Amino acid sequence: MLLPRRVCSTITIVSHLDPPPVPEERLPRKLAAILYADVAGYSRLTGEDEDGTHRMLRAHLTLMAERIAEHAGRVVHYAGDAVLADFSTVVDALGCATAIQTELAGHNAEVPPARRVQFRIGVNLGDVIVDGDEIYGEGVNVAARLESLAEPGGVCVSDAVRTAIGTKPGFQYEDMGERTVKNIAAAVRCFHVRFLPDDVSGFASGAPSSGTAPGAAPTVAIEAFRFIGDPGPHAYVADAITQSVGAALTHFREYQVVGKGESEAADYVLRGTLQIAGGRIRIAPELVSAGDGRKLWSEKFDRQLDDVFALQDEISAIVAAYLGEAIWQQAARALAGKRQSDYNAADWCMEAMACVHRLNREGFIEAKAACRNALRLDAESLHAKLLLAFTLALELGWGLADDPDQCGSRVLALTEELLQKDPANPTVHRLAARLFSLLGRHAEALAHAERALALNPFDGDVLVMYALALLYEGRAQEAVAWAERALRFNPHPPAYYRQNLMQCQFFAGQREAALETMQRLEGGLMPQIRGTVVTLLQQAGRTEEAAKATADMIANGIVDVQSTAQLLACYRDREQVETILAALRRAGLPEVASRQ
Repeated sequence: MLLPRRVCSTITIVSHLDPPPVPEERLPRKLAAILYADVAGYSRLTGEDEDGTHRMLRAHLTLMAERIAEHAGRVVHYAGDAVLADFSTVVDALGCATAIQTELAGHNAEVPPARRVQFRIGVNLGDVIVDGDEIYGEGVNVAARLESLAEPGGVCVSDAVRTAIGTKPGFQYEDMGERTVKNIAAAVRCFHVRFLPDDVSGFASGAPSSGTAPGAAPTVAIEAFRFIGDPGPHAYVADAITQSVGAALTHFREYQVVGKGESEAADYVLRGTLQIAGGRIRIAPELVSAGDGRKLWSEKFDRQLDDVFALQDEISAIVAAYLGEAIWQQAARALAGKRQSDYNAADWCMEAMACVHRLNREGFIEAKAACRNALRLDAESLHAKLLLAFTLALELGWGLADDPDQCGSRVLALTEELLQKDPANPTVHRLAARLFSLLGRHAEALAHAERALALNPFDGDVLVMYALALLYEGRAQEAVAWAERALRFNPHPPAYYRQNLMQCQFFAGQREAALETMQRLEGGLMPQIRGTVVTLLQQAGRTEEAAKATADMIANGIVDVQSTAQLLACYRDREQVETILAALRRAGLPEVASRQ
């Protein structure tokens, strides 16, 4: 099949997200299944290779047009690198979407990852305005917004599609929760469709994409939060908090959320109470062991009841942080009772996580060894590969790699493999954001940080990485707000949260705030933070403390200005970097340490 001339030649960009002016008479409407597809990173691709990208785009659009016709659909319009199509049934629309992505994955297999033309596809069921051959309206708008939430090479559908498909076999989903999207008044609940590249039906068996066995992740049942006393007109808040917490927890890979009818098979039960006093609300969640009812943790949060939506997000994120820590502690206790000779691959991954969280050279060395043990037992463990890649990226960024070039090549290969095999994992995109920032590929780093944020906006680690991607790109003012948000979302955060906030404040020119944050730092300092501490102390006139901080740098292996410059090479704001280097020179740090 040949492409229509309007696609083969120069393509006119036409927006279908807003209807054109209409005459006074009412235009006809219909219920339609809408497919909206767009190329991920098209501007970058054309900037690097305009002719090659356009040739691949033409071939992919031809294939898509053929598959749409085969599934009884109709191409409504091509808009640049995007396709809008409609179908009479959601089964046809979703079957077409997954067939397209499956076939395109095969075509892209031999193409280097950075050069692949990959589509994101959104599918919606909704009411549309029919004007001749064109369709408009909110049904189209939602499909386009779903497309923007999909993974490159993936499919994202609305709750309306999920409900219409029902229990038909083969269709598996990953709940993304409710999302507020541009120009749509109501929040849209959306789902990633899970499917295997080599499965022509387009759907996976439902096994987790992390390479672990089904059911390996602990399960959490959520009981409805309940009010103590009379809530008055605020009775709805209990359901709102319950639903919001449940939706937030589905974004995490560390555990599975089970339905009400499955609580007897759960490992943990999450529940909570609420109390109203004037304009304030007290929320008291708790986690108990499903087996013996033992309480694992409980907290109380007092908040103003003036913005329920913000309250839902904050409490959901805090509960997720506490839940993850409680499950981690339980797993660590169980692991402590086993001999290493009895470890399986998952146990070695747990060991690697514990080692890498020490955030020092020895911990990284032990984490790599644990990852290698895991991979010996399960060579395809994506979790082990992810942990290994993160450890290598940290070594590279902290100047601890024995061979930086070899380390960089290894972590890049692992990252590209993980992006291909586990594209819906926010931690994989967090890894990619860190790595590409180190490599000076800031646009790609920010794109992956944004993708991680879209996949899990409740994870403090994701928020911190988004802040860092902004910081590295030179947008420190924006970065501060995200680093602060991460601290609100995790009341007991890892030490590096506050260290990164200080760095963002410093680069944003907020010296007093950075100095105040510095006073609250805990634990060992990350290497790239130490020069900032010296600079802040010097600027505050605390010369003796600055001298001690400089001595600490040397004791921790940062022995000259050149070493610090390498650690800060990924920051685009060279003026602030030079401020730090100048402060270290004044503190007596040699330009280049003598080698003996």
